[in-house]
Amino acid sequence: MNLLLIDHHGTGLHLAMLAEKAGHSVKLWIPPSHTGLPNQVGAGIVERLYSRDGWKKWMKWADLIIPTDNAHYIQDLKPFFQDGFPIFGANEQGTRLELDRTFGQDVFSAHGLAVNKYEVFHDYDEAIEFVKKTNKAYASKPLGDSDKALSYVAHSPAALVFKLERWKRKKKLQKGFILQELVEGQEVAIGGWFGPGGWCSAVCENWEEKRLMNGGLGDNTGEQGTVVRYVRESKLFTDVLAPFTEYLHSIEYVGYVDVNCIVNSSGQPVPLEWTCRFGDPTLNIQSFLHEGDPIEWMRDLLRGQDTLRVKKDIAVGVVLSHGDYPYKFLTEEEVSGYPLDGLTQDRKRRVAFAYVKRDRAPVQIGRMVEEVETFVTAGNYVLIGVGVGKTVNRARQEAYETMWALNIPSNRMFRTDIGERLEKDLRNLQRHGFCSDMRYSSSSSS
Repeated sequence: MNLLLIDHHGTGLHLAMLAEKAGHSVKLWIPPSHTGLPNQVGAGIVERLYSRDGWKKWMKWADLIIPTDNAHYIQDLKPFFQDGFPIFGANEQGTRLELDRTFGQDVFSAHGLAVNKYEVFHDYDEAIEFVKKTNKAYASKPLGDSDKALSYVAHSPAALVFKLERWKRKKKLQKGFILQELVEGQEVAIGGWFGPGGWCSAVCENWEEKRLMNGGLGDNTGEQGTVVRYVRESKLFTDVLAPFTEYLHSIEYVGYVDVNCIVNSSGQPVPLEWTCRFGDPTLNIQSFLHEGDPIEWMRDLLRGQDTLRVKKDIAVGVVLSHGDYPYKFLTEEEVSGYPLDGLTQDRKRRVAFAYVKRDRAPVQIGRMVEEVETFVTAGNYVLIGVGVGKTVNRARQEAYETMWALNIPSNRMFRTDIGERLEKDLRNLQRHGFCSDMRYSSSSSS
């Protein structure tokens, strides 16, 4: 099969490597770096396309086309969707569910899900007066594909007013934002793969950590690590995703759909937001639970067939970064070329490369230092270490055995608590009938 990956953020390298290893022909397109130079992710590992819009001339060549993102090239891809090209990913209507937050919330409500109250703002002064008048803390979320740093969950009304005033001075307003009431409970997401034949029978329960540091401290990076598992029966799926089956058929959606929720004290899942694209790094972690060919099931799903086979285990993935992550003050070139130490063949099977390429670097070989071709960084978001096990704790142990063994001659960074909150959260979720067969450890009751 010929696979074309249109990868705006440079996060599809692992899937490209899996597909190539399975015998498929792969072309990976990533746009130039923000310096204008060719992006080097995957160089020397898989076949790269470097011209600015070089993916377009390969569309007819491809048997399967995967855009890893839904915020870029949607208009460019629109005529290809209309002409029936084999595109596995969000179309324009599916993208709107995620990027147009008010529309996404309205769709939740129209299908019987209870959503938290929210207000839409396009003016910071109006938002500031609203917060002062209601005297409540809210979650502020940007509309569209805006900077993740513009998402903020306030601990007090005063803190939110401060942030709004600061954003106003820095002219951060782009496409507007919503202020949404907060809800207490356990955060959990439910995802599924959808095509003309409906949902794949295996659905994905997952728990992500967005913040840079342990305990949810630090900057919002998007996702620092995630716990995932596939199940055939899920109360969360029945309550949250199943109601949208006919709607997704009506918009001819194909690909991954995920809804992040808070299960409140009454046991009701309150949906927070849609994800209508591959999760990052969720897809890379999920791949460690997929069995058989890594992409043939995607082509089959496009044709209305469910051939996805998965393991019953739990997977835990942890992001390894360095340099100025999660910022981009440094250029890609400045944080590239650092060799990955400790990457044995066994550990290589436990990682998903992200911003990595092959190049020459000093490597310790026995008692000698030699300059050889090896895996080196191609940016500040390096890889995801993944562990798989029957319990959350066993999968965590395997992931961290790998993470601690890897090193970079730089300031390596990773959270050391991915999955820990499930020791408590699982007990609370199971009181309401969710995730009833999942265990944190072999000795736990949850």
